[in-house]
Amino acid sequence: MKNFIILISSVLLLGCSSNSQSFINLNPIEFQTAIEKEGGIILDVRTPQEVSSGAIENASTIDFYDHNFERKISKIQKDKTVYVYCKSGGRSSQAAKLLVKSGQAKVVNLSGGVMAWQATQLPLIRTSKKEDKSIQELSISDFDTMLSQNNLVLADFHTLWCMPCRKISPIIDELKEEYVSSAQVLRIDMDNSELLAESFEIKAVPTLILFKNSKEIWRHTGLISKEELTQLLDSHL
Repeated sequence: MKNFIILISSVLLLGCSSNSQSFINLNPIEFQTAIEKEGGIILDVRTPQEVSSGAIENASTIDFYDHNFERKISKIQKDKTVYVYCKSGGRSSQAAKLLVKSGQAKVVNLSGGVMAWQATQLPLIRTSKKEDKSIQELSISDFDTMLSQNNLVLADFHTLWCMPCRKISPIIDELKEEYVSSAQVLRIDMDNSELLAESFEIKAVPTLILFKNSKEIWRHTGLISKEELTQLLDSHL
């Protein structure tokens, strides 16, 4: 652990910087070690076609060429370290600067990108993009109507590109079935319900909000267990 702290400290001194804004460059082994030791958000900024050939496990995916790229990365939890990578390091370096500019607490860039990662014989996983039929697009008026018709509403504001969002999705879907007669539980696509998300000042994804009698009574950002959510719902029924 001591050696890891020394490594990160030394790399910080060598990191790219501009007007006190900086990010860290790490080689593949250092990058993997930092993820395992510290945790955080892994961000793949390649195109969907590139991602389909294999990605680092548990990576969120936002295409650097997406015209909403800056808006999307601004919704990553600011207190989390972001580990960003692309094919060879060019796009990810630019993305790292934008992440720092958006207020990200700590940003780590993979030097040499996926090409260097594979050359070091580190694994990539193939993932197939599945259609999500449970996520909803809602207007402000639609949501107001839903609140007025249900005493208890648990809303999960998330996006399809966010890995923490994808991890919590099965939990929300299970709760929806289990509380079908006593509460409204739903997942809201923040990218396609922008005005609704803005009206509740959603700063990061996933953000969960519990409403009772149309009033917000609880809010949480990030992953949370099913047990905690079950206790929360039961305590307000």
